[in-house]
Formats: sequence, structure tokens, C-alpha cells
Amino acid sequence: MSIYDDIQKIKEILQEEQKGSLRIALFGQPGSGKSSLINKLIGKNVAKTGASTDVTVDANFYEHDELLFVDLPGYGTSKFPPNQWMNEFTPEQFDLFLCVFSGKFHEDDTTFFRELREKNRVCLFVRNMHDQLWDPDKSTEQIEKEIIEDVRQQVGSSVPVYFTSCRSGYGFDSLQEAIQGSLDPAQSDKYARSAKAYSSKHIQRKKEQCKKLVYRYAGIAAANGLNPIPGVDISVDVGIMLKLFKELRESYGIEESKIRNLGPALLPIANRVIEYATKEGAIIILKRYATNVAVKNTAKFVPFVGQAIAATAAYAMTVAAGLSYLDDVHMLAEEIINTELAKEKTHS
Repeated sequence: MSIYDDIQKIKEILQEEQKGSLRIALFGQPGSGKSSLINKLIGKNVAKTGASTDVTVDANFYEHDELLFVDLPGYGTSKFPPNQWMNEFTPEQFDLFLCVFSGKFHEDDTTFFRELREKNRVCLFVRNMHDQLWDPDKSTEQIEKEIIEDVRQQVGSSVPVYFTSCRSGYGFDSLQEAIQGSLDPAQSDKYARSAKAYSSKHIQRKKEQCKKLVYRYAGIAAANGLNPIPGVDISVDVGIMLKLFKELRESYGIEESKIRNLGPALLPIANRVIEYATKEGAIIILKRYATNVAVKNTAKFVPFVGQAIAATAAYAMTVAAGLSYLDDVHMLAEEIINTELAKEKTHS
């Protein structure tokens, strides 16, 4: 197989992996904080939030990387009676449902749960606003048990209930794990790469998925060979590398404003992440690995790029540069998560 065949194969794999967003539908009571929940899952404010408790009358779409969150209108309302709702928002078009609530279920809610079950759709139950659970005569654990029992009665069987607080961040590590565990492997990988991490386990899985991107983008960058690296007899498509670096930062939610405040110990890493985001910076990091990376262990790269590309010095150089950039981004993201978790513990 020629190097051109390898390039085409990599491009087809990337297009297939990025084709179509993972579609997650949220539904539930007005005022339950669905928009805030979406923002927390993504790690970025994409959904408008506010104090309004009006019933959603149209579906609202929020896209982020490879994720598409859909805030569905109320089931059984005057605008969308049950039959019309099912015709317009067919459950089969969604990969996962999140039922978000903060109060007692209604009869229409119960009907909807059972409709989803009949259609073999997976639904996770999210009791939001955990920070507002309070009763002078009951402990938080007792209140939680009553909520879980109410869900069981409504659904007709015992199901997990995930308690969350968008204010404190409570419960999002468990919810993110549950979402990933409810998806098929390819969808779960996509979610791990695109959603915000709230645990060491999630962020490590994110890194494994990002490594695959490094191998494939580096393969194309090395094989295209558009920009000669100064002082080195090797050419690389620097534009492809810059696109890769951008995807890595976005996958981790790394923004310059966040990493500038991480403290002096991490400032050199933060500066590298920012510097290498430019064409001149990308050439610097590529040049660093041009002279000290040998072509070895070629076989382990073949599943990602093919024999022809994996056997080149340019590929070894671009992989080394890409993995080095990934390590820096990952280290910054870990520090951000640890800082956020520490703050949440002090406020809980």
C-alpha cells in the first residue's frame, strides 16, 4: 500500500469518527435546571440560563464538539399532546435520554417513561438541585431515599437516581460515569473526548482518546509534507498540526484565561501550550523532536496510520511533538480539575 493510500485511509477514519454528533435529549419539569446541567456537562456556557420557569415549547439545540444536547419541549402539553410529540421527536433519533427533575413527577412524566421503555431507549434520572434538599425533620439521606422510592413507583421498577447540584458541582463525577456507561463503545469514546471531566478516571480516558487523534493527525501532517522545518531535512503540514493542537485544547476545555492563573509552578507549561498554538510555535516543537526521535516500534502505529507512513522519520517526529503537547495540556487540565474539586469540597 502506498503512502497516498494511507493518507486517504486516515482521512476516512477521521471523517467516520467525527461524522454525526452524539445526541443526548433532556426533558423534565420547568425550572429543574436543564440548561445549567447542560453547561456543567460540557464545561462551557452554551445554554442560556435564568430564573424563568416557563415550559419549553420548542426543542433547543446546544452543540459542542461531537456532542449535541437537545432540550425537549414538554410531553403532553397543549402544543405537543402525546401522539404529536412522538411523531415530531421520535425517540429513535436520540442516543440517550436524561430525565431532569427537582420536584414530584406528573402523570404525563410517568407515561413518557413507559413509552421510552417500550421503545428500548435508555433514560437516566437526574435529581438536580441537590443543594436545596432540606427538611427540618429528616436527614439528607432520608430525603434521597424518598425520592428514589418515588421514582421507582413512577417508573415501575428500581432505577438509579443521580443527584446533582450545578451550584456546588455535587454528583457530576457519578453522572458523567453513568452517561459513558450507558453508551456503546464508539459513542462512549466520543463522549469522553468531548465532555468535561470531573474525575481522574474520566480525564485519563480523555487522554487515551486524544492519543488516537495525535496518531492520525500526525500521520496526515507528516505525509502531506507541505512545510520544510528550518534546519532539518524534513517537511510537515504545520496547518494540520495546529488543527490537532486546537482540538486537544478544546477537548480538555483549556482556555488561556484559565491557565494563566494556575500559579508559578505551572506557568512554563501554560506558556508552552499558548506558544505552540501558533505556526511559529508549532515549528519550534516539531524541530525539537526532529533530531532526537528515531524510527522505531513502527508496528504499534500501523493500526492508526498504516505501514508506509509509520515507517517515516517525519511521522516519528510529528507523533513525538503531538504527544508532548498532549502531555502539557493534560497536566494543566488535571490541575484545573483538582483546584475545582478542592473548591467544591470547601463549599459542600
